[in-house]
Amino acid sequence: MQMLNAPDQAPDLVFQVDSEHSGVRILGCVTFLISAVAGYLILNTILPNSGLITIGAALALAIALTYAADHLAKRYWPSNRAIQFIDDMIVLIKAGTVQGEIDAAANVNLLLWHFEAKRHPRVPKGWYVVANALEQDGDYIISYSIASPEDFEALPLSRLSTKFQRKKKGKGEDARDLKEAGSIRRIAQAEFHRGELGAEMSLQDYHAYLDYLADTYTTWMPKDK
Repeated sequence: MQMLNAPDQAPDLVFQVDSEHSGVRILGCVTFLISAVAGYLILNTILPNSGLITIGAALALAIALTYAADHLAKRYWPSNRAIQFIDDMIVLIKAGTVQGEIDAAANVNLLLWHFEAKRHPRVPKGWYVVANALEQDGDYIISYSIASPEDFEALPLSRLSTKFQRKKKGKGEDARDLKEAGSIRRIAQAEFHRGELGAEMSLQDYHAYLDYLADTYTTWMPKDK
């Protein structure tokens, strides 16, 4: 993908993305390690020979401080990526460089898909990764979020979202499988791009983003009902 300089014009709307960027994750790890060790040393001085009680208290303190640091970092240390709307252009920008650009005045292909999130300490079991791709002439702008099954159902256009899972080709595919193969291939390609340049949004922003697309670009966005 060709990288371009950011447009000079001020955007009409901006969605900040990737709030949990690499800097935030590193800060969380460092905060936990330092506070756990420091907490243990301090508590062991105050309450010597307390054994597991000291260790447990130090870990609890480390978890609390890590949570606080994570919350503050996400609020005051934004990433350098955003999706911007500038006239009829939709732009994914990182530190002044355009990573994706869609001309919304022309025809745009929309893909919607979801799948169950992999196990992660911050993602409850059974929740979904929900994603969408704006595709135009091989260029993509892809955004995604994490949602519970209930929140997923409340998202705009959720009824049009394809449940995606990689399947091995088997013998005896019926006619329906053959018809769906092209759509699955397009989603698989978009999922690959999501892993490379996908923009993660909060669920609230993701909902607002889809709403804005549906309300603004009625020529190529499907109706929710």
